[in-house]
Amino acid sequence: MKLAVPRLRLPSFRLGGISTCLGIHFNDKVLRVIELNKDKKPVGEAIEVSLEGRDRAVVLLEVVNKYGLSGKYANVCIPMDEGLLKYYKYPATMSGNDLKNAIDWSIKRELQAMREETYYDYFIIEPQPGGKHVGVVLVMSRKETVESIKRAVESAGLKLRVLDYEVVAIVNYGLYHKLPVPFSILYMDYNYSLLTTYSTSNISYYATYWSYKEFMDTGDEESIDSFFAEIRNLVVLNDLSSMYVAGPVLAEEEMLTRMMENLPILGLLDIEGIKPNFFIPYILSIRGLEE
Repeated sequence: MKLAVPRLRLPSFRLGGISTCLGIHFNDKVLRVIELNKDKKPVGEAIEVSLEGRDRAVVLLEVVNKYGLSGKYANVCIPMDEGLLKYYKYPATMSGNDLKNAIDWSIKRELQAMREETYYDYFIIEPQPGGKHVGVVLVMSRKETVESIKRAVESAGLKLRVLDYEVVAIVNYGLYHKLPVPFSILYMDYNYSLLTTYSTSNISYYATYWSYKEFMDTGDEESIDSFFAEIRNLVVLNDLSSMYVAGPVLAEEEMLTRMMENLPILGLLDIEGIKPNFFIPYILSIRGLEE
């Protein structure tokens, strides 16, 4: 069994598609849910609830019952640390059959390295005119993880439309909003950050587990200096000129000021009418509407 295809291009809206879709994002701290309509406008209240010490399936069911969401379509993403993305390049001159065989061999090699049964899916990125390589995005996740998410969604009375991956969702935002390629997005949640870079020849991502929320409480200057140093090192190592910032951190003016002073930030990905906490559920919902 495979995951839903991790498409990196969102197709145009098709007449006869669904009228609303939930975007659901969870990590080890919180569950977030937002519902958008065909005009990409929120329907009802955007929901964020704590998952501290609780089972996400139980919390999701409570949210669905409380807000009357049963029976709705939902797009959900696998958390970054519960999946894996690999990017491969193959010569553009390969025949379709040779390319398929090469991809199958790469997947087989990856799966053999896994210690647990693993689900996967891949997407082929066709080369640009005159390009020499075909890109292939492979997403993998443990069977237990995928089945757990599916059970949680379906037992809550929701219809799972697409199971995405957190890294792919961030890339999808940049592509959907036509950010100039290449682009880098630093997504900062309460207790982790994810720096994702997309170009026509590669996708890379790096996680750090520094908590800006904890810093706001403690004012630990040594910890924030270490965080800035780590991000600057990633910028230098990957030859990045600048990055966009997204996520809950946009609501923290003091923290943003410090970041603007210490990091090469090109812009803030703030969505009009939607709290920055719902950056990932927002793009998940859009994908559900346009899939």
